[in-house]
Amino acid sequence: MTSRRPVGVITRGTTNPNRLRRCDRWLLATHRDRLTKGDPPHLVDLGHGASGVTTAEWAQRVRTVRPDAHVTGLEIDPERVATAQTWAGPGVDFALGGFEVPLDGRRPGLVRAFNVLRQYDESQVPGAWATTADRLAPGGVLVDGTCDELGRLATWVEVTVQGPRSLTLS
Repeated sequence: MTSRRPVGVITRGTTNPNRLRRCDRWLLATHRDRLTKGDPPHLVDLGHGASGVTTAEWAQRVRTVRPDAHVTGLEIDPERVATAQTWAGPGVDFALGGFEVPLDGRRPGLVRAFNVLRQYDESQVPGAWATTADRLAPGGVLVDGTCDELGRLATWVEVTVQGPRSLTLS
């Protein structure tokens, strides 16, 4: 088996606890059916940064509506993946990966990527969206967003395999 390099580049990776709460609440409200119906959902936090805290917080929030949900934190930097392992637990794991979402055949219904693509050249965004959206479960969505350091101001776009679908300012 050959090992491939994750798709993407290492970014700053700063993160703060509770930083993504606005988007997480929106995801719970907007995608409640996706989270609560059918098989246990698999969710991906793409680019969890220097700490796994935002992945663990997302899993905790999702478990309020779906206790058997599984959340994987993906990061392109192996050292960050190793550091994030302290946040791993039942239903939460961390792996090396990028926009290609390398998940052993598991196709996530939701991928949340915050504060990653804002550090890329604008011309790279459509390709990154397409690469990630191609890995989603049928009907799945990618939520690509950005926020300030404390999460007080945030914006995100919902992307499907057909392209961008909605923009939220919070």
